[in-house]
Amino acid sequence: MRTPPIPRLVLYALAVVLAVALVVAASTTSAAFGAYNVEWDGTSDFRELADQRSDSRVGLETSAYETGDPDDTVAVVLAPASPYEGNDSRRVREFVEAGGTLVVADDVGPHGDALLADVGATARFDGAQLRDERSYYRAPSLPVATNVTDTRYTAGVERLTLNGATAIDPGNATVIATTSSFAYLDRNATGDLSPDDELDAYPVVTVESVGDGRVIGVGDPSLFINAMLTEPDNEAFATALLDARDRTLLDYSQSGDQPPLAVALLGFRSSPPIQAVIGLLGVGAVWGYARRGGGVARAVRTGLRSALPRAWRERVPVWLIGSTAEGDAPPVDEGAVFDAVRGRYPEWEAGRVRRAMTDVLSERVREDEDE
Repeated sequence: MRTPPIPRLVLYALAVVLAVALVVAASTTSAAFGAYNVEWDGTSDFRELADQRSDSRVGLETSAYETGDPDDTVAVVLAPASPYEGNDSRRVREFVEAGGTLVVADDVGPHGDALLADVGATARFDGAQLRDERSYYRAPSLPVATNVTDTRYTAGVERLTLNGATAIDPGNATVIATTSSFAYLDRNATGDLSPDDELDAYPVVTVESVGDGRVIGVGDPSLFINAMLTEPDNEAFATALLDARDRTLLDYSQSGDQPPLAVALLGFRSSPPIQAVIGLLGVGAVWGYARRGGGVARAVRTGLRSALPRAWRERVPVWLIGSTAEGDAPPVDEGAVFDAVRGRYPEWEAGRVRRAMTDVLSERVREDEDE
């Protein structure tokens, strides 16, 4: 086989690189907390953990709350970038009231508080940043919550490593994790302990009953990002939340733009009509290829022919399953073939035409024997 010239090889390589780049761009996002963001501030690792631990799905529309049994589902909302309004908040509220478990993790944004209010929870996010000059990871702005109550939602968790977290005003909720008693809320944003700052053990995780369900508040969505998930004991906490129910809904309906390829795939998985159309298009493509011929097409036709009852074979188009005869292929009119080739290539001599015919007919015999 002749080796393609170097410029053509370079062109092929550039085409492959471009194709890969387009696929990556279409299947990832740079949005903070994004399910398909593989960078430090994304939650792609948490999404993969959910896939491993439960029957998990990513929801880009709140209509996902209306599928499945709420009693068997835990839904996770991370730092919503836009409010839940109208039907969106209604669907989440009805999910919780029917027995669903809802985890809302937020810090400074207003939409987490609004969602808690909409579903009937009493806990609220303070909004000021937590700091701890004694118990922290790398810096006081990354406090470590050292007081963790043993519950089904904190199984195997002794501490939580926070990053830009806030405290939770629990209302009627039960506090199941707090900072050390040396933490404070930096309300004046000085980045340091001020005379008016109050040292205390501040709640960072709460749980409360709403209707037949549960609402879990987490004062730090960064617990779940790729850079923090592996810090003590964040992954254990995420795992306990996921293991609380058999199904997981990762709600990214209010989390900004999502990669188009992921959106298309999720739309395909959730829409039986689209699946049916794609399936029909695939069958049509196979039939079209079978009609044109080729090694794969011959294999398809042979499989179909052998699978059909003999009485049915006469009713199926020959182009789909090949000849219905049980013996050799139909005879070939060599004179007609000779005239056709000679008409197509008038410049060929008769000997060349016959040699070409011999090669083609010999190949046909081999194909029929293979079948």
